[in-house]
Amino acid sequence: MSTFREKHIAAGERYRAAVLELRAAYGELGAFDRRASAPGFGVPPEIVPLRHSVFAPNVAGSFAEDVRGAFEARPWER
Repeated sequence: MSTFREKHIAAGERYRAAVLELRAAYGELGAFDRRASAPGFGVPPEIVPLRHSVFAPNVAGSFAEDVRGAFEARPWER
């Protein structure tokens, strides 16, 4: 049986992974939307509220930067 501390750490690790995945997926989908000239997310949400003092303390930047980075990283048929 897991202790409270182990469960807390496991939840924090899942959260950290989820934040990373959300940013990666948001950036990638936004890049594809941009390439396709398709409607997308609209105004990107703030990213700071995703911070957690222990498990995701370094959350910084913006979703708009994530999209721009994903777009520029793709070798599109430009």
